[in-house]
Amino acid sequence: MTAIGHKRAHQLIEGEAFRRIMAGEVPATLDAFARDLALWLSQTHPDAAPVTADRIASQIHDTWGKRHEMIRGGDL
Repeated sequence: MTAIGHKRAHQLIEGEAFRRIMAGEVPATLDAFARDLALWLSQTHPDAAPVTADRIASQIHDTWGKRHEMIRGGDL
C-alpha cells in the first residue's frame, strides 16, 4: 500500500470537514473539531502522513468560520 502524503491528507481532511459541516456533525469548538478530524484521519487512513490537530485547526479555520453560511446555503 502506498503512503498518503501530506497534500493528500489535507485534501481528505478538507473533504471530511465539509461533509461533517453540511451534515451538522460538528462539535462546539474548532479545537474539538480538529481533534476529531485528526482521530478520524488516523483511524480511517492509517497510511496517511500524520497531521496534528493544531495544523488541522489552522487548515480548516476559514471553513469553520463559514460553517453557518455553508449550512444555510449562503455565499461563501
